[in-house]
Amino acid sequence: MSGPRTPAPGPAAPSPLTGRLARFLVAILPRTPAGRKLAAGAAVDSVGSGMFLAASTLYFVTVVGFPAERVGLVLAVASVVGLLSPVPLGRLADRVGPARVYVALLAARGIGYAGFALVHDFWPYALLTCVLTALDRGCSPLQQVVVGLIEGGENQTRTMASIRSVRNIGLTAGFLLAGAVLAVESRAAFVALFLGNALTFFVIAVVVERLRRRAAPGAAAPKTAPPAAAAALAPQPETAVPASGQSVRSPFRDLRFLLFTLSNGVLSLHDSVLFVLLPLWLTTATSAPASAVSVLLAVNTVLTVLLQVYVSKFAETTARALKLVWVALLPLLLSCGLFAGAEHVSVWPAAACAVLAVVLLTVGENLHSVAVWNLSYEMSPAPARSRYLATFSLGVTGQQIVGPVLMTSVMLPLGSIGWALLAGIFAVAAVVVRATGGPKDAPADAPGKLPATPPAPATTEVTT
Repeated sequence: MSGPRTPAPGPAAPSPLTGRLARFLVAILPRTPAGRKLAAGAAVDSVGSGMFLAASTLYFVTVVGFPAERVGLVLAVASVVGLLSPVPLGRLADRVGPARVYVALLAARGIGYAGFALVHDFWPYALLTCVLTALDRGCSPLQQVVVGLIEGGENQTRTMASIRSVRNIGLTAGFLLAGAVLAVESRAAFVALFLGNALTFFVIAVVVERLRRRAAPGAAAPKTAPPAAAAALAPQPETAVPASGQSVRSPFRDLRFLLFTLSNGVLSLHDSVLFVLLPLWLTTATSAPASAVSVLLAVNTVLTVLLQVYVSKFAETTARALKLVWVALLPLLLSCGLFAGAEHVSVWPAAACAVLAVVLLTVGENLHSVAVWNLSYEMSPAPARSRYLATFSLGVTGQQIVGPVLMTSVMLPLGSIGWALLAGIFAVAAVVVRATGGPKDAPADAPGKLPATPPAPATTEVTT
């Protein structure tokens, strides 16, 4: 007589860690299906970008054999080219339609990055690097426009925050994958990496193009789409103006917008503090070990992933975004004080001050970024939004050029005085951002409320 049968094992229960990870991923994703598709596309894109950033320079120097000095010069020239490209591409987007131009740029970038696999001579490398840097910089403000048009209203800030979070995760994954390629040290592995990066651009291009077609006039729009998504994603005529009837000025003639752009670029110096000044300062001005640099950068990356979506809810209206500028200033100022204090204590207190300073700097960075996403979008007239946001991006790009020089030539030699000077710069920049930020024509009865949809344009001449 046989004994009782042992029941077949059922599916394994998910571990607590897996459950927490799943809840975290749900928490950082956008609220809408369209937003989640945009975030997924951005994640795929950032994995490819992480692989390329981690491996490309080493490949062209050590495998192809280009002199490191010439590669560095090409990257510097490409940065200048990238500084100039967003505005003409933004103007084109206002004429043709931001989603169409964004998809075309993504496809062009995919073709271009695949071309790196075929490059064996220096001048094709230099030309391709400059062209792709121009396209990369031009895509950044257009992404904000497309997200705003597809999501609209209060969802756009959260979706941009979600995209930034998943991009940080994707970049980290890309860095790890690139490490495997670097360990192999095979030309074929590098070629596969370049082609894989190129493929990611086509993936996100397909995602955006499908969303654009679903919102196109005559298409069956999804229930979750904003009511004016179809009109917003369509190309705006060159003669369009806001509903107020005033002509749309060129962003370069809008003094208030230019002051906002410039002051935001100055406030964005926290980026150069983190990636340029911090490693040099830690190893030359404190007794903390050099190995702490990677730990501090990891703290920033992890905190950005955790905080970005959470803090976005504090900037879902223009009034909240304006208040958030003041809130962002406080941790930036405190971080400067802690960085200065770390120079005058022993190794372990110095390391503790540095960690806390990076935490505060990261909090201020995230609060600042979500605030200006809202303000820059709302300050940009709908018929010229691509041009305005392209112009706005020049402030951040300018900081990426001027910031490293300022950090290494001024802040680092000044020591503690340099941190005090930086705190003063942050304070002045925040005051100007706060004074110039926000749309001029906000309704009197609801000064902080974001419009649910872009305003319907009238017709007259646009000055350029």
